[in-house]
Amino acid sequence: MMNSLQFIKPELVLTAAGLMLLVCGVFGLRRKPLGLIALMAIVIGFFSLPMTLDSSSMVFSGMLTNDVFSFVMRALVLVATGLAVLMSIGYSWSDHDDAGEYYFFLLVAAISMMLTVSATNLLMIYLAIETLSIVSYVLACSFKKDLYSTEAGLKYFLFGALSTGIMLYGISLVYGLLGTLSLPAIGLKLAAGGIHEPTLVLAGLLVFAGFAFKASLVPFHMWVADVYEGAPWPVAAFFSIGPKAIGFALLARVFFGFPAFLTSGWEGIAVFLAIATMTIGNFSAFHQESVKRLLAFSSVAQAGYILAGLAAGVLGLKAAFFYIVIYTFMNMGAFACASFLSSERAPLESFKGMGRRAPGWALVFSIFLLSLAGLPPLAGFLAKFFVLVAVIDVKQYFLATAVVVNSVVAFFYYLKVIKVMYFEDSPDSQPIRIPVSGMIVLAICLSAVLLFGFWPQLIMNILALIFA
Repeated sequence: MMNSLQFIKPELVLTAAGLMLLVCGVFGLRRKPLGLIALMAIVIGFFSLPMTLDSSSMVFSGMLTNDVFSFVMRALVLVATGLAVLMSIGYSWSDHDDAGEYYFFLLVAAISMMLTVSATNLLMIYLAIETLSIVSYVLACSFKKDLYSTEAGLKYFLFGALSTGIMLYGISLVYGLLGTLSLPAIGLKLAAGGIHEPTLVLAGLLVFAGFAFKASLVPFHMWVADVYEGAPWPVAAFFSIGPKAIGFALLARVFFGFPAFLTSGWEGIAVFLAIATMTIGNFSAFHQESVKRLLAFSSVAQAGYILAGLAAGVLGLKAAFFYIVIYTFMNMGAFACASFLSSERAPLESFKGMGRRAPGWALVFSIFLLSLAGLPPLAGFLAKFFVLVAVIDVKQYFLATAVVVNSVVAFFYYLKVIKVMYFEDSPDSQPIRIPVSGMIVLAICLSAVLLFGFWPQLIMNILALIFA
């Protein structure tokens, strides 16, 4: 029991801080101090992570596992949540003052994601995902008096409830066929052979669908643009990196890289979905006149590139998770820049003249956009390059061609935003001011995009430990 409690030290820190935020919010503590408390809890949780390495490999009766993969993913969750909190501190919330519950829900989302990436039991995975889903519905409609925000929360709830129901039905089929929900036990039973039930394939597809919703893969992406558009900018940024990374972590653990179940035959499905996701995401983004919706569809396309890596075996797993790390920083940076440079809906025309009104921040935004497009020597280029190498290595030439073609298409809509900032005039010449917390977010994200672009071995060494 002590080993189990030691393993969840970071989660316990976040839980205590979340309850404190609720109480402080009731007694009228203002938004900025509440955000600083949440940020302090995340920092403490991050630095307490190394203490969890002394725990047993399996904790809580085998419901959670203490391995390098879960350690790295929990650290990434804390980094992503910390960036979202920093972005929230500097964000203009107008008359929306429910800060205590807002930061509480962000911390609960972080806790549920950390439990998800450590889970080795399908029931634990379901409970953690459902907790994440419930708080995400609430976060999506943080602007209670805004019809767009209310619509975002409702759409997210409807699509999320459907996907959760599908996944839960698949889990029930797995239990009925194999008599266990433990991933290692399922892997052993399937490795022993003799189980070729068509129902088991159906169960795998249903579970896959639940994970694909979190990763916003086609055809489970239809909620993305409307939810991101209605949600506050920090929430949309958080949705674009946190739950998406969790979806891919689950796909990797259950289907593609770890001793779980149904590991054979899923590469073909992954190839098809990767091509469909990157193509539909890119061509949908191409016609958007709102930068917020453009970035939403861009995040769908990025999910397609990551899935292409997962379809390429062990080398592809390394490339996919390198992409996830890079994507976390460049996408958070792009969302943060757009939020501080524009209004809530972010029409493309509102970015006119930003090259003169905020030359430094327009340049930073351009760097993030070009990194998302895959321009060398930025980190986004290396992320796409490693995926492409992995795909070619397993002789998936059609998928490799799709990655290249879609990367070229993506350049056009990213450059469209840059063109508006630098080559179109705005009647408003007032300079843009970005709060200090926003500057810190952008500095962290920009440093990561440049550092990992020139020194990718930092991440690759860690990935070599995970996928050894």
